[in-house]
Amino acid sequence: MRLIAQDCHQLEHQRGSHGFVVAGAGHAAVVDPGMSSGFDGVIAELRANEDTTGPITDIVLTHYDVDHAQAARRLQEALGATVWLGAADADTLRGVLEPRTLFRKMLRRVARVQLPAGTRELSGSGEIFPGLAYFPTPGHTPGHYAYQWRGVLFTGDAVRVGADGRVSHFPRILIDDGPTAASTVRLLDERIRTHSVEWICSGHSPVARVPAQAG
Repeated sequence: MRLIAQDCHQLEHQRGSHGFVVAGAGHAAVVDPGMSSGFDGVIAELRANEDTTGPITDIVLTHYDVDHAQAARRLQEALGATVWLGAADADTLRGVLEPRTLFRKMLRRVARVQLPAGTRELSGSGEIFPGLAYFPTPGHTPGHYAYQWRGVLFTGDAVRVGADGRVSHFPRILIDDGPTAASTVRLLDERIRTHSVEWICSGHSPVARVPAQAG
């Protein structure tokens, strides 16, 4: 694992998207464990670093896409951790809601994501455990969530992130709801400017450090 900030690391062996680990308050969480094809590397990396992080207690998912969430069920079974996912995305995995993009409808036929047993479904804002906040960032998917650990913001695929920490729109073909996604971009931009964000960890952009605010 690669250290980003105090008690926050980036996984180095997962596949599909970027994944992270935060640890504190007697808990440790994996953020987006990636695809099943990377499971062996991820579980080995987590076990090799348990002296640093402690046992993994939680698996938090920004959204249900295969490149972020497919390994969650196997990881839950191996670690006995609690999985967290936005309620609307959990309903999509159950088949209650249909994916709204053609890309996701096609992808579902070849790479399914199974909803882990006992998944805790997120609504509104709150904390997974002390210090790890969650809040809704819909648009990319209906139940997309972002998380913040101290000065580190995990945005999943809600936005693209530039090297200077600026956020912008994700490609339209991958967005369920364009106007809602645009509102999320504005929300995250505001949070970065007002919530002491120092680092932004996204699903696919390199980890970015936010320049210190003037004044």
